[in-house]
Amino acid sequence: MKILNISKNRLKSINKNFVSFFSIFSTQTFIQIFFPPAMIFAWGVEKFGIWILITTIPSMLQIFNINFSSASRSKMSINLEKNNFVYVKKIFQNTFCLVLFNTFFFLLLWSLIISLDQINLKTFEKINYKEVKLIFLFIVVSAHCLIFDQIFYCGITYFGDASKYNYNILFFDTLIKILIPLSGLFTNNLIYASLILAILSIVKTLFLYLIFKKQNKNNLDLKINLFDIKLCINIFKLSLSYQLDNISNIIRNNGLIILIGTFFSPTIVGLISTAKTLFYFLPLRFLDIINSTLLLEFSKMYGSKNIISIKRIFKSHIYINIFVLTIFTVLSLIFGKIIYEFWTNKEYDLSINLLILLIMDTVLFNIFNSIETFIKSINKFFYSALVKSFLSVIIIIISYTIFTKGYSFLIYFALNIISSTIILIFILSLTFKILSKYKK
Repeated sequence: MKILNISKNRLKSINKNFVSFFSIFSTQTFIQIFFPPAMIFAWGVEKFGIWILITTIPSMLQIFNINFSSASRSKMSINLEKNNFVYVKKIFQNTFCLVLFNTFFFLLLWSLIISLDQINLKTFEKINYKEVKLIFLFIVVSAHCLIFDQIFYCGITYFGDASKYNYNILFFDTLIKILIPLSGLFTNNLIYASLILAILSIVKTLFLYLIFKKQNKNNLDLKINLFDIKLCINIFKLSLSYQLDNISNIIRNNGLIILIGTFFSPTIVGLISTAKTLFYFLPLRFLDIINSTLLLEFSKMYGSKNIISIKRIFKSHIYINIFVLTIFTVLSLIFGKIIYEFWTNKEYDLSINLLILLIMDTVLFNIFNSIETFIKSINKFFYSALVKSFLSVIIIIISYTIFTKGYSFLIYFALNIISSTIILIFILSLTFKILSKYKK
């Protein structure tokens, strides 16, 4: 049985990954619906805004965290299809070396940040700075675990099966989202919330290690005896695309929160965060079920030179994304404000202008994100990632300048729509240029 020229075994793999990614989406969506109102109820609007900003700072510093694992995973998957088993092991060990370098670099960076005497942000005015530093320390531990998780992502998913990795992440992320709001019922000190985050992050990383060891008894190990400087440089070059992509996403999301926190109150920080959760991250995560599933499969198909299936699935992928986004737009415009006000118990004033701007930006982002899936899967998206990161930086700089003159935060979203339109045109051109090189 074949669908779109895909074998039965490959369809089984696609289905398994799809179910795991859908499980992440559905559970995280359910939790996320209750997380902001639960945090507001347990901690209050102001402390929720402070929590958002403090957790955003380490995420923002992930700009310097080079994503070696994604490039290596694609490279390992392609070579596994070609039966280059020794080379697959070599790629993994050199990726491990690079991740170790990353962890040491971030230890120095975290130490530098924690040693600062003061961070001048308006949102921190109502909290003791010594408490901020301790909260930040625990959140840094969690962020450092994420850095080391890269190698386990690479070593667990390169076969094309991401389900075990996904379910582990799902379990611990869900536990974190339950326990942190719950802790606010017993204390008003955010130090305990950050301690919960740190402990569960460490346990999650240990479980990933156990999954990795069980799955790779005779295949991969955490050694560096196959170290090759040329291969490290090659992986580094491939990883620059993912790094630029990471920079773009961090600036668009975490950079915005820090920018808003610099000029506006914790209430505005909470408004932007909750509005983006519902109207930006919710559709993004839903469509990422399909994108993430196909990212794994495109790598394998490319390795086996199954170009016909790639083109057929690529077209179907785009049509599905456009259909979903059309439904999202209509429903958001009709029911969006009502649902948001009910969800946040009317704690925030969501204007129709902010709603429309968010929807437009979300639609444009998700269209170019889905189109880019194929070139990401074969590590050929350096120029699109470069354009995205460059425009993200420019938008933040322009917005900062405008905010110093007292203008509304809505300006940022208007500028972002212009940026997303340019990116969409560029990625369309680049993707079809690459696909046209392959004969049917």
